[in-house]
Amino acid sequence: MKDSIVVEDLSFRYEIAKEYTLKDINFRAKLGEFVLLIGPSGCGKTTFINTINGIIPHVLKGILKGDVVVSDGEREYLVKETQIKTLATIVGTVFQDPETQFFTLSVLSELAFGPENLMLPPEEIRRRIEFAVEATGIKHLLQKSVFDLSGGQKQRVAIASALTMMPKILILDEPTANLDPQGAKEVLRVIDRLVRELNITVILIEHRLEEVSKYADRVIVMNKGEFLAEGPPRKVFGDPQIVDILYDIGIRPPWHIEILHKISKKYNLEVPEIPLTIEEAARILARILPNRNVADEPPRLRKLEETYNSLSNRRKVIEIRNLWFVYPDGTVALKGINLDIYEGEFVGIIGQNGSGKSTLCLTLLGLYRPTHGYVKVLGKDVSKMSIAEMSRSVGMIFQNPDLMLFQKTVWSEIAFGPRNVGLSEDEVARRVEESLKMMRLEEYRDHSPRALSRGQRHRVAVASILSMRPKILIADEPTTGQDYGSCKEYLELLRRLNEEQNMTIIVVSHSMDIIGKYAKRVIVMKDGRILADGPTHKIYENINMLRETDLEQPRVMQIVEELKKYGFDLPPVLTAEEFLNVVDKIMW
Repeated sequence: MKDSIVVEDLSFRYEIAKEYTLKDINFRAKLGEFVLLIGPSGCGKTTFINTINGIIPHVLKGILKGDVVVSDGEREYLVKETQIKTLATIVGTVFQDPETQFFTLSVLSELAFGPENLMLPPEEIRRRIEFAVEATGIKHLLQKSVFDLSGGQKQRVAIASALTMMPKILILDEPTANLDPQGAKEVLRVIDRLVRELNITVILIEHRLEEVSKYADRVIVMNKGEFLAEGPPRKVFGDPQIVDILYDIGIRPPWHIEILHKISKKYNLEVPEIPLTIEEAARILARILPNRNVADEPPRLRKLEETYNSLSNRRKVIEIRNLWFVYPDGTVALKGINLDIYEGEFVGIIGQNGSGKSTLCLTLLGLYRPTHGYVKVLGKDVSKMSIAEMSRSVGMIFQNPDLMLFQKTVWSEIAFGPRNVGLSEDEVARRVEESLKMMRLEEYRDHSPRALSRGQRHRVAVASILSMRPKILIADEPTTGQDYGSCKEYLELLRRLNEEQNMTIIVVSHSMDIIGKYAKRVIVMKDGRILADGPTHKIYENINMLRETDLEQPRVMQIVEELKKYGFDLPPVLTAEEFLNVVDKIMW
């Protein structure tokens, strides 16, 4: 099969950088191949794909060595010598945040935008739109405003917009990062269909490996500007040496594969094949584990329930009564919310895209004033508090870190808050140094935040909030754009702040695994209302309610549910560690 991408001896250094971001990369991709590119934040993944779509060197300048050639199936084009408008007809790119690439207000006009700029005849534009609409399944969205769509719908529109250019190569940079589980599945199914039915080459950058691994033909592991390993998913994730490399660079293999690796190593059991789905993992576990029932509930789950039942004995730090919020366009985002949160809690808020989670957080922060009802923080009505006063009590880390960054250097970014509230320069410096260390940013102290990768920018945003030492910390999708190592370090930091400093933590996330591991209480939102509130494991056991909100159980709980089909009777578990403890009881 013909190559659609050929990369030979590629190296690249940005104008402002001292070192090369890409180092002697060689790569080939076939027409109709689905390539999954993984690696830690800042390893060069986005830089690499930008050398394929022409953003480098035509938009972003630097020193480029080697060659990148792309093909439309008939002709080959040397990227550095081809105009970017021509490359756009060969290589389509879909970014993490689809709104950054929308140019118009309606879905239909967005689809027409690219072909119209090519000055194609109306008949050809209509043909291309019909093709893209059919491929992505968005016919019912054509008359909608792009801003009225859910996250999953926006990504499908972004993909369709790229397809109207009839590319033979489609590059997607973390397209599921901001989506709920159902939205992520929809987008990945569309991508897989494009590969299989239209013979398009896909390069996908993604941190959520559990769902995407089953679609990929090839996985490439990248770190520090180099390719470390590559091969089919079963080979890459099944090779102990490659798995060790993944852990070393802060990448975790899919949860169900990790569990099997640990069980086989500890008990010297032979795993017949590497599973790419939960169903495959459960089938293999049923073959290699003795079928002994375990009735004992993990101690942590019992403690979660006891803690939840005794919350009223604590100090109330947030009180919300009959809260309504209506946007200027008439959209009712919050509908009669009643909620109490207590000192020292670690609360997870979950729900599908558009359920009102972020709006609720912004009312807690005082950035949105209630349309009706009230919000009290530490006993004070938020509507009567100044932003400066709120910043001493509540800190919020936004989903998009770029909304929070405006200083010239990382150091000054982190120092801005403490300086703004009048702390001494000695105290400011001490807090900045502590925050830099906590978020592994020491080496970037003099860098511009805008010059860092998205994951690194996110860590800067977190550090700028931590330097304020808030009593309540709200994190909106804290794992977006972060590799496993950075996520773990960040969330372990939140856990320590919660347990050692009694800081109240509220995390909004689509990662059911993360919420399951760290949150002690979970609040489920749907259509601007609170649908459920309880101890984490009790919420996660309600499968029907999760499905109603386009959510799903953590992977490890799904394995337990699948094992029931093979006659296993196991207690609910929230983490891989708890599941392995259950396996210990099965084996002994």
